[in-house]
Parts: sequence; structure tokens; C-alpha cells
Amino acid sequence: MKKTYIGGILILFSAIIYGSMLISASIYSETLTKEGVGWDSEYGIFGTAIKEIGNIPIIISILSGILGVIFIILSLRIKGRD
Repeated sequence: MKKTYIGGILILFSAIIYGSMLISASIYSETLTKEGVGWDSEYGIFGTAIKEIGNIPIIISILSGILGVIFIILSLRIKGRD
């Protein structure tokens, strides 16, 4: 049962980190539209904002989501044996 809780918490943490990154990018994209700041036309306004925020939040979100799913699967396998 503990693994189920840990897995759920990790998935929730992943969703919060990913959502925070998207909110930060949307707020920062408003800054990019102002004159003198500029954005990369290859990525667009929102893509440039996500690129400027960096890959660390995405990596943390993906890893914690995968770990959460692994913990839940392990919990279900142990529960299935009983």
C-alpha cells in the first residue's frame, strides 16, 4: 500500500511541475511579444518561451512520472500475488 501512495505522490508531483512550467512559459511569452525582446520565428512565441525556461523541469517531470507509474505497477503486482 505504501508503494501506491508513493507512486500517486510522484505522479502528482510530475503534474504540478509540468503545469508550473507551462504557466511560466505562458507568462513569459507575453514578455517576448514586447518590442525589443523578440522571439525565434522557428519555434514561435510559446516555443521560444519553453526553450528559454529550459529542459530541467521537463526532465524532472518525466522522470517522476515514470517512477510513479513504476511504483504503482509494483504495488499492483504485489497485491495480485496475495
